[in-house]
Amino acid sequence: MRSSACFYSSPADPGFGAKSGPATAAASRRAFGIRKALFAFSLRLPVFLLFFLVAGPALRVSGDEPGGRAAILLTGVSGDQDLQAAYLEETRKLYSILTGTLGFARERVVVLFDDPQADPGLIRYRSTREGLEEACLSLSTGEKKADLVFVFIEGHGSYDGKTYKLNLVGPDPTAWELAAILYSIPAGRFVVVNATSASGGSLPALSGEGKIVITATKSGSERNRTRMGAYFVESLERNAADSDKDDRISVMEAFVFSGRKVEEHYKKEGNLQTEHAVLDDNGDGRGQSDPNPESEEGLLARTTFFDGGLRTDALEAFTPEERMLALEAWELEERIEALKYEKAAMPRSEYEKKLEELLLKLARINEKLGK
Repeated sequence: MRSSACFYSSPADPGFGAKSGPATAAASRRAFGIRKALFAFSLRLPVFLLFFLVAGPALRVSGDEPGGRAAILLTGVSGDQDLQAAYLEETRKLYSILTGTLGFARERVVVLFDDPQADPGLIRYRSTREGLEEACLSLSTGEKKADLVFVFIEGHGSYDGKTYKLNLVGPDPTAWELAAILYSIPAGRFVVVNATSASGGSLPALSGEGKIVITATKSGSERNRTRMGAYFVESLERNAADSDKDDRISVMEAFVFSGRKVEEHYKKEGNLQTEHAVLDDNGDGRGQSDPNPESEEGLLARTTFFDGGLRTDALEAFTPEERMLALEAWELEERIEALKYEKAAMPRSEYEKKLEELLLKLARINEKLGK
């Protein structure tokens, strides 16, 4: 579970009654109650980590639905031997992370590359449009739809001012064609990381409900080779992007980490930054470099994780009552995070009242779990 305290306004925030005067006395008392509940909650946070974790669209137990998560690792035409070698090493590393520490089933992680002979044991399809269609079809089989499909795209993209195209072997699909192929897979949620050049031009087509889309560039006009893909892979390695130290990586954490690494790279090289990653997860087709409640972006990315949820062995020692409390706590955590994104649309007093109620409920559950 995320360290909730880092998601709320600080005591100096006007929303927490920073202004003084008789008219704000009630708000100040309420703010004190919120901070008190937050403090009580944070004291017991390690206990929560043993009992429940937010798992995106639904709380899952690892192993309860084999194949519940799937991934497509797609590299288009490299165009250069050195670049091809770099992309292959990047793919190997990502495949190892997904099927290792993150627990993706090996048969549910499909790799497409421009030269399958580069690693026949790893690469299942050549990166053609037909190969991508076959890969998506293979992941569409089964009685139950996937909880999460992670799509990682590396290589080159083009943009003519109107249309984005992904450079594959053979005919290049447009962004809209790419979206149609990928989203033919029935899934509750998609995380699509398009790390190609000009990838910002693909965002409007890839955007949609239940879709978290990250592009390496803010628009199709940024056409130089990108670095974001390699840093995104690095973000998942040994929990490098775990900023709140909960031993999990959210999509938001990976996005922030890779964006920061890109900035550091260009500063170190002394070059003008030619790529600016953006994220869209509310379906409006407009990416944000700093997703937050004000921009109405980021809620889905903050609550979607790459791992599979609670481990089965973590629940074995729990009583049925404790499991029910853990589920209730998880739901409250989700509601608190969602409330932040509703703050701008409601009176401050209403927001503070709702936040206080949810935090107090969470603190009470924590007390029970602590016993």
